[in-house]
Amino acid sequence: MNRPTAKQIAELKQAAKQLLRNCERTTFLTPSLDRVRAALEAFEKPMPVTVNAEQELYVIPAGHGYSCLGYDVCLARHKAVTAWLRSEGLDADDLPPEARGTIRAYKAYRTLLDRADAYCQRTGKRCPAELTAQLIGLEGKRVEVIDRHGERRRFQVGKSTGWMPCHLEITRRNSRGGMAVTGAPFQSVRIVA
Repeated sequence: MNRPTAKQIAELKQAAKQLLRNCERTTFLTPSLDRVRAALEAFEKPMPVTVNAEQELYVIPAGHGYSCLGYDVCLARHKAVTAWLRSEGLDADDLPPEARGTIRAYKAYRTLLDRADAYCQRTGKRCPAELTAQLIGLEGKRVEVIDRHGERRRFQVGKSTGWMPCHLEITRRNSRGGMAVTGAPFQSVRIVA
């Protein structure tokens, strides 16, 4: 017998969840359904975040793959969100420099983001921590930038949605979206026609 693929396992998990929903009120199936629930628990437990010290990354399980967050990006984002929460009159703790690269630092970062998200949900405000300072107020305008690496490029400045938006590089006028702005701080920013 062949080992099941990740896709087959995901399909089986979905089928088992549907079975549970469909049979929830069928009392004579309760013992069997309890065994299905117990088997599903292994799928529900999130994989732990790990540290890749060589590349200075947090490795974060996401769906059937992984996402990564650099140590320095984590610290910079934590610092920016902390400053914003304080400007809003809320308490927020700094991360000590020695926490860099630890799971403790990542957990503190996630806790801080959860607090900021909850605050934004309550108040309707949006955290500006991920916006590019040189582009604030230029949303909708076409700009030419020379980034910190000396690369020149043009794009329309967009802004993502959500509680912590970022600026977007929309390369063509008829595009519906774009990637997050990179290369800041810019050596120069110029509005173009």
